[in-house]
Amino acid sequence: MVTANTQTQTGLGPDPRNKARVLTAPITPMIHSWLQRGYRDFRNNIIASGAYGLALVIISWLVLYLLGVSGLGWMILPVIAGTMMLGPLATVGLYRMSRRAQGMGGAGIASPGQLSLLGVVMMVLALLWIRAATLLFAVFFGLRPFAGFLETLPTLFQSGEGVALVLSGTLIGGLFAAFSFAISVFSFPMLLQREIDAFSAMGLSFNATTQNLKLMVSWAAVVTALVLICLLTGLLAAIVIFPILGHATWHAYSDLFEETHHDD
Repeated sequence: MVTANTQTQTGLGPDPRNKARVLTAPITPMIHSWLQRGYRDFRNNIIASGAYGLALVIISWLVLYLLGVSGLGWMILPVIAGTMMLGPLATVGLYRMSRRAQGMGGAGIASPGQLSLLGVVMMVLALLWIRAATLLFAVFFGLRPFAGFLETLPTLFQSGEGVALVLSGTLIGGLFAAFSFAISVFSFPMLLQREIDAFSAMGLSFNATTQNLKLMVSWAAVVTALVLICLLTGLLAAIVIFPILGHATWHAYSDLFEETHHDD
């Protein structure tokens, strides 16, 4: 059972739905509930959900191949991080499946234009991060030729320049990732469900994240761990993990922003 207090967000107009719930249930059971319901939706829509995961894997393999043959292997890690920022955009179809399962609506999108605008914002953030990563690489390694992704990995951890690049890249990339997560984790499902502008949705998502900070930091850590599992399996695990996370994110949104009841 979700336990929550309701707090009204300020500065976003008089709409009574402009509020987020502060979840007071223990963090671990809450996250387990989201994943459990996400898995249930995946199981009940296994062909459609699995197709999303398979499409993601195929596209990711293609992008990695093109980076490799183009001599841009050093961009693999920044591109992976940028792709994580765009993850919520790719899961809109999964949100729709979970919404139908909850009886909260059909296949329509309440704010399609604003959803597209939010997608553009997230793509700009991803491109800014990739550009920042390019500049960082140039700062620490100059114009020296890139030997290859696997060949360069030891250099990153065995040289002063490499360690500095890893540390600065982790710090700056973490800031990009945290901000992108906060403004997008709830705004994409919100624009699917409500007629609201993209920037108000981002503000509501950011406020909900900060008001449930411990819970959302824990959720972000779980998402990151599952993404690492996907990477360690050559992205094959993403066929299952990606759609489960998409469905679970919808349930996280509905717990914070919609008056819903669920069976765990």
